[in-house]
Amino acid sequence: MTTDKKLLFPDKSICMEDGPSYRSVVLVGPPGVGKGTQGKLLSHIPGLFHLSSGDMFRELDEESELGQLFHQYATHGEFVPDDITIKTWEKYIRTKVELNKYNPETDLLVLDGIPRNITQADLLCPYVNILKVLFLVCEDREVMFKRIRGRALKEKRQDDADELVARYRWDLYKRDTEPLIDHYPQELIRIIDADNIPADVLHQILAVIVPLQKRCFSPPNF
Repeated sequence: MTTDKKLLFPDKSICMEDGPSYRSVVLVGPPGVGKGTQGKLLSHIPGLFHLSSGDMFRELDEESELGQLFHQYATHGEFVPDDITIKTWEKYIRTKVELNKYNPETDLLVLDGIPRNITQADLLCPYVNILKVLFLVCEDREVMFKRIRGRALKEKRQDDADELVARYRWDLYKRDTEPLIDHYPQELIRIIDADNIPADVLHQILAVIVPLQKRCFSPPNF
């Protein structure tokens, strides 16, 4: 599947050459491990901004060329190419800043589903300062497939409904995403036991995030 990327994005980068370095944590884990659930919980906490790559793409205008491109990849269980993904992310986060949805001076950025692989991690490097990588682990693969099916029914997500697609994404995760754990400095990695109730998983995550907020950010004004 090919596309003319110049039609989707201008030649000039939408991030300034000396643009901000967004202080971030990364959620890493296989499909169905609960990253989305935890992301939604974290998004309600002042001083955190949750950015999901899935939400980012689903917010695209379905009639736009990029929206149609995403749909084509998603229905085949494939991913949008890395360079287009990162340029979409640049535009998306810049828009959130302009709309005052995300304030890099007061908010810790929680990246969910991005970077998806080492190439994306390298492309993101000029824009983010990774403080911690939270590796969500669940040993029972069938539990995660059950969660994916439940999510597809509840949220009417076509890209999750096909079990063959879900299992193919699992294989892609093992091949492309899990190597991020070895790519980042090991002192940044924190293991999160995701085979627990959501509140317990959230407790583990906050035990890592709260000290970062205290160290790196001033308390937000309410």
